[in-house]
Amino acid sequence: MDDLLNQLIEMALAKKASDIHFVLENKQLRVSLRTMKGMVPIYQDLWSPAFFEYLKFHAHFDLTNPFIPQSGQFAYRDFFCRFSCIVNHSIQTGVLRILQTQVQLRIEELTRNKTSQAFFYYLTTIRQGLVISVGPTNSGKTTTLHALLHEIAIQNKYKVVSLEDPIEIEDHAYLQLQINAQQGFTYEKGIEELLRHDPDVICIGETRDAYTAKMVIRAALTGHLVFTTLHATDGLDCIQRLLDFGVDAFELAHTLNAVFAQRLYLRADETKECVYEILQGKELVYALENGKYDAGHITLSKAIQKAIKDGDIADQQAEIDMQSFQR
Repeated sequence: MDDLLNQLIEMALAKKASDIHFVLENKQLRVSLRTMKGMVPIYQDLWSPAFFEYLKFHAHFDLTNPFIPQSGQFAYRDFFCRFSCIVNHSIQTGVLRILQTQVQLRIEELTRNKTSQAFFYYLTTIRQGLVISVGPTNSGKTTTLHALLHEIAIQNKYKVVSLEDPIEIEDHAYLQLQINAQQGFTYEKGIEELLRHDPDVICIGETRDAYTAKMVIRAALTGHLVFTTLHATDGLDCIQRLLDFGVDAFELAHTLNAVFAQRLYLRADETKECVYEILQGKELVYALENGKYDAGHITLSKAIQKAIKDGDIADQQAEIDMQSFQR
C-alpha cells in the first residue's frame, strides 16, 4: 500500500495537482486531481476501496468511529499531506491535500504587476494595524502572506510569530506555532498565548469565526501589526463578513489598514501568477463608510482584465472569473 500511495502522490505532483479527490461508491473508487486547469479524472483500476481504507489508517483516523467526518495528516518527503473524509449513506468522499512546506517565494515572484509589488513592500514597513488576505481555496492567500512575513523577518528588526492550522509553509526566519486541538492548543488558546510572546508582527492563519475575528481586532488595537486570511470573494465581501461576525464597525475602521483579494492563474510558460485587488487608503475608508467601492477603484475583475491584456496570464479560467465578477 505504501508503494501505491507513493505512486499516486508522485502522479499528482507531476500534474501539479493541489488535491486528490476520492469517491467510494458501490465498491468502486473514483479518483480525480484538482489542477490549475480544473478537475482531471484518473481512469484506473490500481487504487481500490482497500487503498481508501489504508489512507484513513495512514492519516491516523479513529477507525472505531468510521461514520463521523474525520481528518488527519502525514508527511511525504518535504510535503505536508492532509486527508479528510466524509461518509454519507452509501457514499464516502475524501480529499488528500498536498502542500509543499519548503517553498519560500519573494514578493517579485508572486506577481509581475509593479503596483502590487510596491503595495506589498509598503506593507512590510507599517508597524501596526490589520491586513487581510481574501480569496477562495487555492487562490494563493497563504503563499502571499508567507512571502510578506519572510520579507519582514529577514530585516531582523521585528519579532514575527504566526499561528497556523496547519503550518503549510515552513520558514525558519520566524516563529511558527501550529494548532493542536487534541492537546488543547486551539485557536482561542493559541491567540492568548501568542500575545504573551511579545511579538511585533502576528499572523493568524485564518479568521474563521466570530471569536477569532474579535481577537484579531483586539491584537491590532493593542499596537501589533496583524495579518490574517479570510474566505471571501473580494474586499467588500471581506468587510461584510467581519461585520457579520459581530466586529464593531468603529474598531474595524480604526484598525483595518488594507484588504487584498487575489486569484491564482497560469502564465503562458506554465508558472503561476497572482492577480490582486487592493483596497487601502481613501478607497478603503469609502468602502467602510458606504458599503460599496468608489468609482475609481480597480476591482478584481478589472485587475484580471488588465493582467490578460498585458499578457501576464494565459488561463481560460481568468476569463470565466472576470465575467462572473461583472454580473
